[in-house]
This record gives sequence, C-alpha cells and structure tokens, in this order.
Amino acid sequence: MVRIQLLLLVTLVGLSLCQEKPRLGKDGRPLLNKPKLDLCKKRSFHEKYGGHHYFLSWRESWTKFEDWDWFNARNYCRERCMDLVSFESPEEYRHFALMLHRDNISSIWTSGRKCNFRNKGCDAAQLQPININGWFWADGNKRIPPTNIPSRLTFWSRTGPAGKRQPDNYEGLKAGKLENVKDPSGLTVDGLQEFYDEACLAVLNNKYRDGIQWHDEPCFFRSKIICEDSELQMTRIEKESGVDVTIPITTDNS
Repeated sequence: MVRIQLLLLVTLVGLSLCQEKPRLGKDGRPLLNKPKLDLCKKRSFHEKYGGHHYFLSWRESWTKFEDWDWFNARNYCRERCMDLVSFESPEEYRHFALMLHRDNISSIWTSGRKCNFRNKGCDAAQLQPININGWFWADGNKRIPPTNIPSRLTFWSRTGPAGKRQPDNYEGLKAGKLENVKDPSGLTVDGLQEFYDEACLAVLNNKYRDGIQWHDEPCFFRSKIICEDSELQMTRIEKESGVDVTIPITTDNS
C-alpha cells in the first residue's frame, strides 16, 4: 500500500513539473512561453524524421499519463525549442499516423489553428470564410489548403459528432452567439464564443469509425502531444545565447 502511495506521489509531482501556469498579458490572456536554453539543449525526443527531432508525450516516463490543452501543449514544446507538430507533407503525416495506430493513442494535438481572433487580421478578405480559408500551422504561420477542396496535403475526416465533414465547428455553433455583449473580447471574429470555437486541429484515432483523421476541436480539449523541432525557436535561442541547439545533448553524445 505504501509503495502504491509513493508511486502515485512521484507521478503527481512529475506531472506538476510538466505543465506550468502560463504568463498573462495585460489583457489577462495567457502568453506563449519563450524557449529556455537548458531545456532546448537537453530536450528529449523519441523519433527523427526529415532532419527534425520529435517528442512523443506518451513515450516519456514523466508525461506518458498526461494530457494537455492546446495552449499549454504549445508552451511545453516551445520551452524546448520545439512546437506542436505541423504535418506539411503526406509522408510525414502517414509516418506518425502509423505510430498512433501501433501505440493505440486516441488523439494528439498538432500546431494547426484557425484564424478566429478579433483585431488581428483574421477578418481579411482572403481568409473568408475562416472555417475554409483561415487554417494555418502555428509554427511559422504556413497556410493549410482550403478545407472545402480535396488536397493531398490534408486529412480532414469525412465525419464527426454531427456526422458532417470536418472541420464543422460543431461545439462553436452549438454554443451559438451571445446577445447584448458589452465586452466582445471573448468573441471570435465571427461573433461566436471563443471558448467553445473549434479552432484547434487534433488528430483522432478512429473515434467516429473514420480511421486516423484530422478534426477541429475546442482548444480546451485535452490530448497527448507530439512536439517537433522548431526552426524559429532554435534560431531564436541561438541569436539570444550564441548556442546552436540543433542537435540535443543526449547520453550518447554528451
């Protein structure tokens, strides 16, 4: 009994170290974390693909039982000169989809994001409607092809909770708009409630008997994560500290 309690305590302590409370801006909104040199140099990884290192949270002893919301997931990755994975080629996606299948992982977050922010350019004509033209990879802001046109670069599911092709913003539309709002800061550029808006891209493993496919989810949805080396964050830390962290320090090369 004592051994079980001790194991539980160690696990909880480990989990508390993994997710820190985010910094808050003047408007009370959380801020993205900056990379930390020591964490970047010694970052863990479980896969190498296309010249990048990848961290798979379920394969790390300290994080194997942990789930993240999208924002905290990005912060965990960014502190290590990584970011949530961006699937920019079909080969890369299929490589990791096979891992989800083999490891029986129900879902992962990606860096995919819908531009639904107020007063940040998301109302631009070329992004309308945002559920079709407003999706991008957050690490580098590279556009994702329109969601209403078949593309070899996208893997949106044909179904979801309402039986509709993804992305369908099911939770956002279900929550609907609010009447007589005095402070619109919590609303999307479409006037929907930002909290419920399905603005983040997750990969779900056969939840709707649809295979391993892309789904739009509310960003508070909790999931496993894959972090991928971020050229932006590695360049940033090198400019700030003069240290090249492209190759992590491991027991094999230390």
